[in-house]
Amino acid sequence: MRKGIINIFATTGISLVLLSIIAMCYSAELICVTTVFQVFLVNIVAHLILIYLSKTEIKYLAVEIVIEIGLIIILSLFFGAIFHWYTSTPIIVLIPMSITIYVISIVLNILRMKQDADEINKLIQINKQDRKNVSVKG
Repeated sequence: MRKGIINIFATTGISLVLLSIIAMCYSAELICVTTVFQVFLVNIVAHLILIYLSKTEIKYLAVEIVIEIGLIIILSLFFGAIFHWYTSTPIIVLIPMSITIYVISIVLNILRMKQDADEINKLIQINKQDRKNVSVKG
């Protein structure tokens, strides 16, 4: 649960940074406050869908990734229509932005998993040293 909330906030932050960069490219000077909450809502829904998808077993990783990217694009287009994002952000920009956010999120997850694995390995080494010390003393 905690990791899910952290992921939602992380992807919301990534989304807002990318949106700001794109807005600067279009000479925009501000992002509306409501946009922050709209992006937050999209990320909540996206993560709930991804959590549901992770509980289903898909045999091939490539198919799973294509399905996830497709759902994220559909979700972005759906909420784009609801929130009238197309008046300021063209569809041709929204789709690559969605894919970029997905890829950055995957990279961050991989880095976090590597960090967790390193920490677990370190704890295992400490545990092995403690067992050796106990057996030598006993």
